[in-house]
Amino acid sequence: YLDKVINIDQSPIGRTPRSNPATYTNLFNDIRDLFAQTPDAKARGYGPGRFSFNVRGGRCEACAGDGLVKIEMNFLPDVYVPCEVCKGKRYNRETLEVRYKGKNIWEVLDMTADEVQAALAKYKDHASQRAIRAAARRSDGSLSRKRSRPRGSSSGSRALTTGMRCPPSI
Repeated sequence: YLDKVINIDQSPIGRTPRSNPATYTNLFNDIRDLFAQTPDAKARGYGPGRFSFNVRGGRCEACAGDGLVKIEMNFLPDVYVPCEVCKGKRYNRETLEVRYKGKNIWEVLDMTADEVQAALAKYKDHASQRAIRAAARRSDGSLSRKRSRPRGSSSGSRALTTGMRCPPSI
């Protein structure tokens, strides 16, 4: 008799295929808040939503914030290439001009978890530190998809184990 059935597939672990370790662990909310609190963002009237690659305004509209453009190959598998407008950075030029400790939002997301932990040292006892550690475990160190495996390419067992090790409630 069966006690439990677990369906393993390659569907995204997060709510959308655009999820990355930072969004999955809710660390991205803190990062966006930090950027929105910079003097440059305040002067420009940017809120945290400006630093989301899912929302119009801050994202690159040419690739809709994905950083990649899909080229349909008809009888072959589709190919994804970096967006020519944002060069794979997912944000528009104006958003990338805002800096926190000398780095723009893309550069922070491109950091390793250890680098982000040092940059966010003021959150020593904050949930962000737990989220950073969880993101590091989930992604082999990177907070963005760039160093992690592309969406949909993780094996079902890898997706399952990373999802089990890093629940979104952290």
